[in-house]
Amino acid sequence: MRPDGIDIALGLEPLEIPEGREAAPELWYAAGAVRTEQIDDLMLAHAGDRLVGCWYRPHGAAEDPGAITEQAYHAILEACQERGFEHLVRAWNYFPAINQELNGQERYRSFCAGRARVFEALPDFERHLPAATAIGTHADGMLIYFIAMREATLRIENPRQVSAFRYPRQYGPRSPSFARARMSQEACGAAELFISGTASIVGHESRHAEDLEAQIDESLRNIGVLLAAASEEGAVALRDPGDLSMLKVYLRHRADGARAQRHLRECLGEDVDILLLHGDICRSELLVEIEGLYREG
Repeated sequence: MRPDGIDIALGLEPLEIPEGREAAPELWYAAGAVRTEQIDDLMLAHAGDRLVGCWYRPHGAAEDPGAITEQAYHAILEACQERGFEHLVRAWNYFPAINQELNGQERYRSFCAGRARVFEALPDFERHLPAATAIGTHADGMLIYFIAMREATLRIENPRQVSAFRYPRQYGPRSPSFARARMSQEACGAAELFISGTASIVGHESRHAEDLEAQIDESLRNIGVLLAAASEEGAVALRDPGDLSMLKVYLRHRADGARAQRHLRECLGEDVDILLLHGDICRSELLVEIEGLYREG
């Protein structure tokens, strides 16, 4: 942790970096002086209207992620509320062996149960759910980093998909606790849109098993529907995923990097920033997951 912020190492390998170059860091800037703190497993950096935090604890594939996730989110929400950042807008969740079974249950489903126990205890909990991503890493450690704000943001859902917090029980004992997207409108008028990890899912069912390009197309179609829903609210005017400021793409197989990059550029053009990372997707039949960010101005 630096005096002017915090460094977060994801434990995910960047893919398709041009020869002779290193992976560029993802940077989040704040207006004004940044205050940093560390509370046990939690690092915080806040300035102005937002707080960025990182919760990390050593965690291996032989450990149940449910209890540790519950502890993490209790600590995160308490720290945000105590500092006046009551609205959790975006969360990234990274932990190892996400699809591996432990004690008769997939580790991702155990993670979802731990997270749900925290959020479902809140009144009108659906209103509080952040945009989120959950990806399996190839390194030990449970890492959750997040953005919280002082002002409420708008939850955006996708009419092509069942809201994640209403998934049927076949996907686990507790539904995933996240919104499909969150949109903020700052006092200065600059809109931000945070799009959750989005995959080839229609309704609640996975589509196009083992077909990388078709899964990319379906994921982009879902993002396009989210952009249309956000544009209807009047804060942004985005036509397609190529209008986003950044896309972060997670690939299950390292060898798919060049192929995915080529297809994404064919779909989106050369202007949008795309970061490809090697990580496991929350459903074993899915090969790719895509999240997006739009920042006005």
